[in-house]
Parts: sequence; structure tokens; C-alpha cells
Amino acid sequence: MATSFAKTLSSGPAKDWVQQPRVDIHPDSTLGRWYLQLDDAFMDPGFREWLQEQQLEETTLTFIPSQGQVRGYVNGQLKTFCASDDSGWADISRTLMSILKRFAPEPGQEVRFPWYGREGQIPAPIVAQFYGEPINPTPAQAATRVRQIRENPSFRMPDSYLSARSEEALSTQAQTLGDDANRHAMITALKSQVDDVNGRVDLDKVQIPIDPRSALFKSTQRSRMSLAQLLQSDGTKVPTNSEQAFGLAMALSFDLAHRAPGAASGGVRPMAGLLGATALRRMNTQVKQWMTQHASQPTTSQTSPVAATLLSRLLGNLPESTRIAIRDNPSVALDQLIRSPEALELGKKIQAALKIIDTPTSAIESVSAALVQELDPGVGKSPFNLAGYDLYSIENAGASHAEIVRRFTLHLEGKVGVEGAPIAARLLLATAAPEFLVKNVPPHLVYGSHTWANFAIEASRIEQQVPGALANMTFSQVMAFGSAPSVSLESDDQLNSAVRLPVIAWGIANGVIKPNAGHAYTPSVFTLALTALNKQQKELEWASKILNSPAPTREEIALAELKRVFPNIDPTLEVLERPWVKHTPVSLLDIYMTGPIDPKGWESNDKYNLPFDQISSRLAQLEPDIKTKFAEKFQTYRQSHEHAIAIQFKYQLSLLPWTEQDSIKNARISFHELHRPYTKGKKIHLFGRPVFKPEKYSDEESEKLKGRHALLMRVEKKNGGVDYYNYLPGQATLTPAEGFPNTLPENPKKQWSPNFNPAGIRLDIDDSVYYAEPKKTQKTESNVLFSHVGEISDVPEKPEDSDTLPGTYFSDRAGALGLIPGEFFTRDYDALELTAKGVTELEKGKAFDAKLKRLFLSIIPFYDGIQHAIKGNVSGAVFDIGFDALGFIIPGAMAGRKAYKAGRGGFNIIKSGLIAGAGESVGIIDVHNITKNLNKAANAGYKDIQYLTKNSNAVLSRLKGKHDHYRVSQVYKENAIAKGFFLSETDARWHPTVAILKKGSWYAYNTVTKVPYGVQLLQFGSLDAP
Repeated sequence: MATSFAKTLSSGPAKDWVQQPRVDIHPDSTLGRWYLQLDDAFMDPGFREWLQEQQLEETTLTFIPSQGQVRGYVNGQLKTFCASDDSGWADISRTLMSILKRFAPEPGQEVRFPWYGREGQIPAPIVAQFYGEPINPTPAQAATRVRQIRENPSFRMPDSYLSARSEEALSTQAQTLGDDANRHAMITALKSQVDDVNGRVDLDKVQIPIDPRSALFKSTQRSRMSLAQLLQSDGTKVPTNSEQAFGLAMALSFDLAHRAPGAASGGVRPMAGLLGATALRRMNTQVKQWMTQHASQPTTSQTSPVAATLLSRLLGNLPESTRIAIRDNPSVALDQLIRSPEALELGKKIQAALKIIDTPTSAIESVSAALVQELDPGVGKSPFNLAGYDLYSIENAGASHAEIVRRFTLHLEGKVGVEGAPIAARLLLATAAPEFLVKNVPPHLVYGSHTWANFAIEASRIEQQVPGALANMTFSQVMAFGSAPSVSLESDDQLNSAVRLPVIAWGIANGVIKPNAGHAYTPSVFTLALTALNKQQKELEWASKILNSPAPTREEIALAELKRVFPNIDPTLEVLERPWVKHTPVSLLDIYMTGPIDPKGWESNDKYNLPFDQISSRLAQLEPDIKTKFAEKFQTYRQSHEHAIAIQFKYQLSLLPWTEQDSIKNARISFHELHRPYTKGKKIHLFGRPVFKPEKYSDEESEKLKGRHALLMRVEKKNGGVDYYNYLPGQATLTPAEGFPNTLPENPKKQWSPNFNPAGIRLDIDDSVYYAEPKKTQKTESNVLFSHVGEISDVPEKPEDSDTLPGTYFSDRAGALGLIPGEFFTRDYDALELTAKGVTELEKGKAFDAKLKRLFLSIIPFYDGIQHAIKGNVSGAVFDIGFDALGFIIPGAMAGRKAYKAGRGGFNIIKSGLIAGAGESVGIIDVHNITKNLNKAANAGYKDIQYLTKNSNAVLSRLKGKHDHYRVSQVYKENAIAKGFFLSETDARWHPTVAILKKGSWYAYNTVTKVPYGVQLLQFGSLDAP
């Protein structure tokens, strides 16, 4: 191979190649075996299925392993797929990209695959990348290398490449490919399940082939197993119907391990919160020694006290270009900082002193823990007091994630300086609030919304499974993960644990519970917040469904009534005629809608399909007046919409910043309709003088002057100040409005008068939002009129009843306020009622005018707007990210190929093993059990040794994986894995965990990433009182 490679070097510089020269490879060489491995990965069934789903041409693929990307053609268009998109690439590419990194190990290197040409040949640039040879050598370098190969025909692989291309690494990758094949076979089988007549599936009868490369085959030597047996052996719940099977398939298709921080990038697995007082003292000793040995290199932007920190020392070693870009891209800067040679040197010292397991990322985790500890000393880390800042304070209610991170970073500037604050923020957030590191979080997702609460819960679930993964995930990926059901007892426990903090934070943001200094909240306080959150979501779900429902029509009501009485007759057949009048035949439905039906006044010209004489005796069984029934149903529909809009309004009110909510509580609130002035007219000459003569508007023209898409809310505060807000139900926003005077001149509601046409007042506002027009690009002024719609006095709000939940959303005042826009935006539903009523063939000659119908349809654009908004089809960021108008996730909008639609599952809800979950809707099943079991999760700590002694098997069985329980009498070999208990120095409790034996010591083992982590476990397996 080396000799063949030398020939390519002799062929001249790579830039002169018309076609890349090929190198002969031997299948038993290191490169040859990895090439076969790559070929196997390319044929992986999961990858092949993904290629078909994306319609990606496999003949022209270019992989960029350092960026986790693949580029190729889809329907003739070049497209790039990456880990942050919603194509599913991140869930199927981990093993393939891991193998490709051997062929393109350095940043920016690419691999075009498949390779074409003679069998047993590989492009020379790939060979150079694999062995670390110069990619584009100069003629002199090429000549020297050719001479070296002739003298010693071999490759000189860099030391850093050796372990990644070793026999052990090759074997590990082969096993991973086998495990991937097994997982894909399980997912395929689960998706294909069909319920039997009893609505059940029997997975004991479903056989799954076991890949001979997989770990399962090596441990069992079985070529096939039942799907139920496979799931049970791994601690996964066995589905009993096709819906559960499909949900499990979706859950298994997520590859969270791919999101774990890596040795080269991806943030860091947080470890500082896991260290006890003794470990922290040892770590601080190592940091002090290292600081003494390394001279300070203060930056020009820092003062001397700040420059003495570990963070500032490491910052001083970063390239100037990186430091300049810290504020714009702190994640990249953090990756470089904690992976710099100086940081790794310190990390290895800490790792050795604390007896932390040696992994590719352990030195990075160790130095990061030291940085976090310097920023926030003490044991444990809390988002309620992170380096002296409360991320989930009531002052942050209504703020976006980006805004809260900005405020937190500003707070840290006083501690570490302007330059280091963004990096310090990411380090601390990774430890105590990693949900703030998720990418592409919509700007309209604010702390305090029910959507935020759901997001935070799913983020917590992910972080429990793969710490550090959230920094490498997008918002839609997190929510897609959350749409899949819990699949094991351990995931049930993780969900129970994940619910607590987000629900309490939501309760604080919404004024349901009061924050306390120690941030210790009792089960009763948690229950109150959870009850309130579920109640809000029930109401919002109802409102969403109401606003999404079409108006009832006279035709559908009449048709249903006819079908009730005449189930075997088609009432739409146009076969009925009056015997004494010649006319086009009409249908029974048309006659009934027009009413009343004269049994003697009609004959059927198709007595076989509609024997009118035979059925006329039963006409009396019909509702006598379908028009009245329609009117009643439509009135109910109108009232439901009125209440639904009121709910949407008070929800938007509850999302305002807390200071604004507080000022609104006791203010005088009034609502005003905006109206453009009447300007239609022409100039005439009267007594020789030019005069403007107003012209009468048509009804349609007059109605179009009304601003129907938004309502102006005026807030007159106790201190005399006045604020304005625009409420747009079609865009689900309640936002501050500027440019309005303290006092609004009210104008009488006159459509037109030859003597009175007020011009309105000229204001520096853009009135386009009131008319659903494109926002004006330039500063503009508008002439406007105002009409008073309704108001609420400034009488102080009465204390809520004991049965009323606290908080703005649940207050009587918010409910009363909401009814005003509810009535306003449904006032023109008379037009919709006329449309829904329709015009029958018999009514066409009466007073029903098609022009009138068109007019009324044109004056209720709000109805169409809210219909689109509730489906998320409105332009604007709030809808572009998959929310509907009430903050619910639109089914299928998040990571479409992963969307799990179970039951009514379009609405993302607070759920757990004890709260309504997949296939259910909103609502608490058993709050008492939730609070009782909050601290009984699989990873919870225990002090009661007697309890654990009696129930150890039950507790350990909740941990996922097919590993045996630790036995004192058993002799364990290197790399043995067992479930057992260890004593945590952090809280002096016994914690159940899966552990692996490494060099005679037990370490915690992540069953998702298959990697050990952390410090040596104390007294693992031995239950002794602390």
C-alpha cells in the first residue's frame, strides 16, 4: 500500500489531478479493514431507510465528520443534513460518522463515498487523511516522502491516531453496527404491528434476528429471540397494542448518545454538582498548585482582581480571534477553552487526585468542574441561586430564554469581567440549568408559559439520561423526544423527577406559589402548582379545540336529522317535484332546510330510491323547525368562541412581565376599536369656490375601515401613567403599543354623514396590525378614530375565594377583562351565521342576496385569521416554530419524522407515569401519588438502610438494562457491569446505579452512551449506615 501510495505522490501535485489517483489496498491492512467496516456502515438498514425517506441520491454523498454533516442531491438540488435539523440524521448517523472520522480525522476534511473505480482501490487523498500523510505536499516534500517509502515501505501514523484505529476500536465499531442492526430490526417490527380483533398485539410471537456482530449475540449465542423477550431483558415495557408499539418504536429511534459531549467538541458533561466536600477540597488544592506554577496573563479588558481567576488564566491562552468572537459564539470559545493544552493539563491532575475514571472526556469534565466551582463555591448547584442569580425568579417571568441568559451573563460580568462572562454563563448553565443551552429556542417561548413548562420537563428527562446532551440539541428535537412515551420503569421515575422543578418554577412565574429564600418547597406547594398548570392546560386545550372547530351549518344539522329518521334514504337526491308547477327537481334536504314540508305538496320522480309517499307519514318525527335548531346551535358556537377568545386573552395577559401584570391589577382598563376616517369624496365648486363633498360609502367600504384584527387596550395606572397594548388574537400576542396620547378622543359610531365626517387624530403609529396588512417599512403617520368598546374599573381586586387558584390567569379580573375582546371579536358572527345558514334552491328567489353574502364574508376576516392561527399557518416567528395560537405544539410540526401521534396526542401536556401521558389528554390522575413518590425515583437517594435491605431487588430492578444485581460473594472481572448502591458524599445517601469495574474500582456507567464517568464509587454494593 505504501509503495502504491508513493506512486501517486510521484504523479504531481493534487491540484493538477484531473481525477484522483487510486491506491491499491489490501483487505488485511489497517485501512483495508476499516474500509470494509465503512462499507458495512453504509449498508446499515437504518441508514438505507433514512436515505430513501429523504430521497437522497447515494451516488454523490459528501461527508464532513468534524461537523457531523452529509451533503448530497435531493431531486436535483444540493442539500446539507446536520445534527441540528429535523430530518432524523442525528439519530442514525452516530456509528457511520464515527467510522468516517478515521478517514477524515481533522477539522474540515471530507469523504466522498461510495468510491468508484477498480475494486481494492481507494482515492489517494483518503489514504493520506487516514494515515496522517501530507494532503497537498510540495514537490520537494513529495520527493522526500517517496524516497522514505522506498527505503522503508510503510506509513508513519501519528500517535494520536493509533488508539482510534486499533484492533479494539475496530471490534467495538463492529459490535456497535450489530447493536444498531438489532435496534433497527426491533423498531421495524414494532412499527409493523397490527391489533387483533381484541385490540391487542402479542410480541412473544414476533421473532427478531440477532446480528452476529452484536453484544447480545456474544452474550447469548442466539440467532433469534422474541421481541417481548428482547424488550424485557433490557427493562423496557412490553406494548400490548399497536399504538403502544408504535410509540415505543419512536422512543427507540432517538439516539441521545449521539448528543453527548465529545472529546473534540460539544460542550461538557457537568460534574461539579456530583462532587462532595472532600473531593472539592482536593480539587481546589490542585487548582491552587497549578495557578502558582503558571504565570498570570491578564487580558487588556480585565481588572487585576478578575485576572487572578482560573478562568482568566485559561482565557489568556485562547487565540485572539477566538476571544474576539466569545460574545457572538460562546459555545465554540468554551469548547476551545476547556480543551486547550493548559486546561487538559490541569484536568488530568484533578482527575488523578480525585480518582476520576479515565475516559476521552474525563480531563475536560474535571477542569470544567474546577471552573464551575470557582464561579459558584459550595456543594450542589441550583438554578434558583446560581452564582448569586435566580434564573427562575418572578422578575424573569415573561422573558425568553435568550433574554434570561443575557441577564445572567450581565450579572456575571461583575464577577469575571465582560470577556469571560459568556463562557462562565455556559459553564454554570450546563451544571444547573442546561435547558438554557438548547439551540433554536423560539423567541416567543417565554418562561411562565405552559409550553415552556413542558419543554423544561422534557429537557430534564434528556439530561438525566445523557448529561450534557442538551447543548447539542435543538428545541424541536427536545419536544420530539418528549412526544414519545415513557418506555421503562426507570424512564417513569426520571419523568417523575423531571416534573418537580419546572412545575414549581412555572408556579412562581405565574404567581401561583410564592418563592422562599431557601427554595425548599413542600409537596403541598408542588401539588398546588401542578393542579394550576393542569387546569390552565385543560382550559387552553378546550379553547384551542373550539377555535379550531368549523361553524355548524344548517345543511349538516338538517342532514343529520334526516338521517336519524330516514337512515336508508339519500335525502340529497334531487327527485322531488310539485305536481302543479313545472320546475327543476329538488332534494328532500332542500325542502326540509327551507321548511315546512307539506307531505301532500310533493311527488318523487324516483320512487325506488326515494319513495316519498311511503315515508311521508314519518315526516312528523323530524325536528319541526330546523332553522330554530340551527340558530340555537350557532348561538352556542358563538358563545363558545367568545369564551375561547377570552381564555386566550387572559393567557396572553399572564405572560406579560410581572411588573406589567402588577400594574394592570389595580388599573383602570378600557378597550378601544381603531377606525380609519371617512375620506371618500370629490371636489366640487360651490358659489365659485372649490369645496370637498363627502360621498356615501357602500356598506362594504364602510366596514373595511374598521380595524378588526386588533383591539387597543388602555391601562390607566394608579400613579397617573398610561400604557397601551395591542391584542391580536389571530397572532396570539398582547404587546405594548406606542405612539398613543394619554387621552383618546372618542368618536361617535356614525358610518357617514354629509355634515359630520371627523378626520380623526394624526398619530405616529403604524396601523397595519389592525388590518392584517404588511408592516410598513418606513416610519409613518396615520389618521385614526377611536370607539370605546368596554372597560374595567380601577377598584382594587377582591381577595380570591379559597377555592380560586392564585395567579393572574385564574383571577376573576382577568376573566372579566377577557370577555370584552371575546365579545368584540365575535360581534360580526351574524355574517358567519348567514353563510353557515346557506341558501336553498327554494330560497334563491327570496331576500337572500349573494352580494350581501359576499359583503359579510369580507367583514369577518378575523374568523379566517383565527382559523389559520390555531393551525399555525400565520406568518411570523410565533407560528413558524410549530405552536398554535394557544401555545400548543402542532402535531407533526416538531421533527416531523419523529412525531408520535397517540390518541389525542397533538397537545403537549404535563405527563408522567402518574400524570396523564401518551394517549391521554390533560389532567392529573393521582396528585397524591405523584407527591408521595417524588423522591422514590430509580436514582433517588435513600437513608433508610433497612428499607433498602428489604427492597433492594425492587429498587434496582427499576434501573434500565439487563445487568445482574451486585453480589458480595461474586468475583467480578475487569469491565464487569452490575446494578448496586453507592454512598454519595454529596448528600450522604445511598443511590442505586449501574456501575462498571475498571482497574479494581467501581465507577458509574451510563447505559445510553455505554461510557463510565465520575469519581470512584464509595462502598459500592455494600449497604452500611453512613
